[in-house]
Amino acid sequence: MQETDDAAVLATAIRAARAGGRVALDLLGQPQDLGWKGMRDPQIGSALAVQRAVLDEIHHDFPDHAVLAEESAERPHPDSDPLWIVDPIDGSLNYLQSLPFFAISIAFMSRGIYRVGVVYDPCRDELFRGVVRKGAWLNDEPIVVEQVGEAAEALEKAVIGMDWPREDVLRARGLRIGQVLATHALALNVMGSPSLGLCYLAAGRLHAYFHLDLELWDVAAAAVILHEAGGTLTDARGGSWLFSDHGYLATNGVLHGEMLRNILPELGGLPRRG
Repeated sequence: MQETDDAAVLATAIRAARAGGRVALDLLGQPQDLGWKGMRDPQIGSALAVQRAVLDEIHHDFPDHAVLAEESAERPHPDSDPLWIVDPIDGSLNYLQSLPFFAISIAFMSRGIYRVGVVYDPCRDELFRGVVRKGAWLNDEPIVVEQVGEAAEALEKAVIGMDWPREDVLRARGLRIGQVLATHALALNVMGSPSLGLCYLAAGRLHAYFHLDLELWDVAAAAVILHEAGGTLTDARGGSWLFSDHGYLATNGVLHGEMLRNILPELGGLPRRG
């Protein structure tokens, strides 16, 4: 993609995120059609309406592009390129409970590279965006990760975000990791929205974030933003996030090794999820 193409994609993503945000706010607190996609994984009617608003904007500008959207039953071909990745409401349980901490997440991948990411928090009117090799912003201000020391000292000063996996085995592991980190870190916060957790890290509000059970649409947009803000994202074992088995670790970079040192022993022989 050329620079002008990235600019056009970014403009569409921003417009789509804001359109979805307006629908989400209009429906916030309203009675929901509620279903369950799996254990502790609600599907709410508002998410479908938000997704329609987002996809309408994308399809209007790029009708031939494939889209991977969380609430769509149809999945694009695995080799689709270019590809949009959409999470209409990242933080569904927060939204269901009328907790004002959720986001619309939109990423764009072309030629195997995640090039554009937009994460929009409509409750605070905060729009995080990143473009590969161009930087990251919160609204109109550039953002970078915050450094708070080195190695163990950095962990002692760190505010860490996390969220609970859905599956019982993974949740038990997450609890054990949380207990370990809570004994060393300054604070450990449960976020309820992985994309906002990663964006808060990018903006210096957090210093690390981890989760053992995420999907691509939870992280793709925020990954672009975090990388452009100077952060580090891997799988939970320190490998490439692009090939994660659903576990992710994100930090300000300096803290990454120390976080892995505390996390890896708790992962043990946990089987990789397909």
